[in-house]
Amino acid sequence: MYKLILVDDEPWILKDMEQIVDWEALGFQIVAKLNDVHMAESLLKRQSIDVVISDIRMPGKSGLDLLSFVNRVSPHTLMVFMSAYSEFSYAKKALELGCFAYLLKPVNEQELQDTLNKCSNRLAERDRDLRVLQTYHNSMLFLEMIEKGLTVQQVSKLLKGLGVEMRSGAGYAFAIVKSKTAISEQSLLNSDRLLQEHDVAFFRAMASPLKWTYLLSHSDMDSNTVKSLYKRVLAMAAEHQWDVGISVSNVSDSQIAKYYNQANMMADTSSLNRRIGVYRYRPRVNAALPSIMERIGKAKKLEHLEAALFDLHRGIAKDQIHLSGLAEIYNFFVVVIKNFSSSAQSFAEDSISVQDLVLHYGNPHDLLVQMRMLIDEHKKKPPEVTTLPIVEEIIKDIERRYAHKISLKEFAQQYFISPNYLSHLFKQEKGQSFIHFLIQKRLDAAITLLKEDISLYEVGKLVGYEDYAHFSKLFKKHLGQSPLEYKQSFDNKNIVHKKLQSNLFD
Repeated sequence: MYKLILVDDEPWILKDMEQIVDWEALGFQIVAKLNDVHMAESLLKRQSIDVVISDIRMPGKSGLDLLSFVNRVSPHTLMVFMSAYSEFSYAKKALELGCFAYLLKPVNEQELQDTLNKCSNRLAERDRDLRVLQTYHNSMLFLEMIEKGLTVQQVSKLLKGLGVEMRSGAGYAFAIVKSKTAISEQSLLNSDRLLQEHDVAFFRAMASPLKWTYLLSHSDMDSNTVKSLYKRVLAMAAEHQWDVGISVSNVSDSQIAKYYNQANMMADTSSLNRRIGVYRYRPRVNAALPSIMERIGKAKKLEHLEAALFDLHRGIAKDQIHLSGLAEIYNFFVVVIKNFSSSAQSFAEDSISVQDLVLHYGNPHDLLVQMRMLIDEHKKKPPEVTTLPIVEEIIKDIERRYAHKISLKEFAQQYFISPNYLSHLFKQEKGQSFIHFLIQKRLDAAITLLKEDISLYEVGKLVGYEDYAHFSKLFKKHLGQSPLEYKQSFDNKNIVHKKLQSNLFD
């Protein structure tokens, strides 16, 4: 029910207005009927009012004075004026000052109903916008908590300040919901209801329109309840084509980042096995890792590395190698293969992280292809390619397209050479890898954008990172502070600078 006040210096008009329509049926509650602007201003200072319907000409302060007051003190309030036809000059001024609607006296019932419906629609839009802003603000704070390595207990206390009550003494887990298309609010509300039905408390945060994070708080469940919930989650994920990653359960003194990363990694499982679904973290998610690492370490011939690569394919197919294991194997592989180079030149890449796999490789399987090509290129003499023109053309392209999804593989295909050899040429010319050059370009652009009045989500998106959590983690890794911390420090410096300037000229 929206709150409304009526303002007119004629008591009989206020009485007629009260009776002309069924206000509550239209979604409005008349909080007060006031005879002058001073009384209206006093009430607006004390109470949040959604709509003011006021006469425009009154003794003393006019409706226009009230509109100016509302614009300053309560800008979310909608102003609707009533006036006679002869007062058109006032109406024109009111519209210029931003009144929402204008009613001619005597007020027609249908016209008033239509105006109130328009008010309802605008107020509903306002409420949706406020919810989005609140969700954005709370999500930013929550993702910053994860970056700071707080415990679940510390995060629960901070969430309480946001009005979110997590159960004390309960088990905690993370769930990440991810999609290739924007996740609708309605589908998330369905997920929320499912959790509530199973007595699971939660806090939901947006990492991007394609990815949402749930911190779950649950009491002990019997096996039948767990099976029922899991079955419903599977059905919902299949219906919406969602990837869902779930961490192991943990206690309140556990560091939150560890379990967030577990859920985050499992939500990316389909990029490896190409099967959308619900995946829970298991301690042996990289069960095949030790044997493959040992085989690579003992390799004496390129054929031994080929055999290790075969084991890696098999480990992925059997869900015994995940993204973290793949990154670790690749980093070790490129170190070992340097020993097999017959030339002074080496095509070895810089080490990569799981984050690099997700952000900068179109498909993790491209890394397997790259390892295969590394072996093949060590068996033959590298081709003669003029370095400078190719690398300089790629740099120009990066300057133009850094905010888009681009990869080394794409450029290699464009210039008809292998990704590994192109990586070697790029590093030889620029002194850093292609990926690190791209990251630096994006972060430089982000630093510039953070100085503008642009939301943190938008900054990430404008430099090529849809997922704010990934963007924040990358930013902090390279610059020592999160985007939020950087923006706050820059804003604080500006405030100090403006104060100094003001003092100089006072």
